[in-house]
Order: sequence, then structure tokens, then C-alpha cells
Amino acid sequence: MNKKEIALKALKVLNRYGYAKSDWKGIAEGINIGFDNFKEYFSDKNELVIFLFQECCGESDMASSKIDKENPSLVNLLQITQASFEIQVKYKFIFLDFYQIINSVEEIKDRYFELLSLRKVQLIHLFQLLEQQEVLRGEIIAGQYSNLANQMTMLSDYWITNNFLFFGEKEFKPDYYSKLVFSILLPYLTDLGIQQYKSAIGI
Repeated sequence: MNKKEIALKALKVLNRYGYAKSDWKGIAEGINIGFDNFKEYFSDKNELVIFLFQECCGESDMASSKIDKENPSLVNLLQITQASFEIQVKYKFIFLDFYQIINSVEEIKDRYFELLSLRKVQLIHLFQLLEQQEVLRGEIIAGQYSNLANQMTMLSDYWITNNFLFFGEKEFKPDYYSKLVFSILLPYLTDLGIQQYKSAIGI
């Protein structure tokens, strides 16, 4: 097994028990690898978590790379949001224990804020493009697009905890929550935007 294969096996253990409750030696036992051999790939739990977080960010970056580029539209935004939420389910231990992780691992905190800044820029640019297409009404008060981007990213980061509380630890509903976050756009939509919104969610 290579480093990535070992990390993805360890991911299943972390998803089952969570960051705080996953013992370092227990992770090695959970993936049937000797502890000394395991340490040749990852020196401690945080190094493993950093690796998995970087993998998660890479997949998320790929999913979001065209959010404000090719064919900017409400349909495209919803599809990207759904894909991003599926990725979060794959790495759910990160988002269920997010506050503890970012306060325990400085490298993850730095990468997270970098990711937030990029997503905000992408979303604001998308909103501006949708305004040009007369899908969005435009800002009534300067700074609304910035607030809207912050609202969407905030909810997108913490939906999985709400899901855990209301639907349990085994039933995750990324489609439901992506449409819930998507609905934030409704007050900003023109008549054309509402038509596109209905088409995007299938009504």
C-alpha cells in the first residue's frame, strides 16, 4: 500500500470514531497494519489528519474550479454545491470535529482560511456574472454579495453537524442540504432567475 491508500483506510476509522476518540495506535489496528510500519508513513495523528484535509481540499478545489468560469449559472452552482457536500460526507470526521481540529492543527487552520478566501472571491464573481445575465437583481446595499457569499460558505461548512443531529450518524442528506443552502438566493432572483431556480431544483 502507498501513503494515500493507507490514509484512505485510516479515514474510515476516523469517520467511525471521530478525531478526538480515535486513538493513534487504534487507527493502525483498525487498518490492520503494524504500528511501527504505520509510523513510517505518518509520524502522528495530526500528520495523518493534515494529509486527509489536503486531500479533501484538493477534491473540493477541483469541484469548485469552474464555479465562476465556464457556463456560470444557477444550475451549475447547485451541481457544484451538491458535489462539494458529497466530498464533505466522504471526509465527515473533519467537519463533525472541525472546531477542535482547526484549533489543534495550525496548518489546517491556515489552509482553511485560504480556502474560505478563494470561495468568497469565486462566489462574488459568480453573483456579478449572474447579475449581468439578469438572473440576480443586484445589490440593494453595497456589500450584499459579500454577505451572501459568507452566509453560503458558513452554512456549507456546518450543515453536516445539523444533519448528524437530525438524521443520525448513518444517513447523510447532501442533496437536501445543498438545496437548503441554495434557497438563500431566492430573495435576490429576478423573474428569469426564479425560472432558472425552479429548473435547477426540478420543480
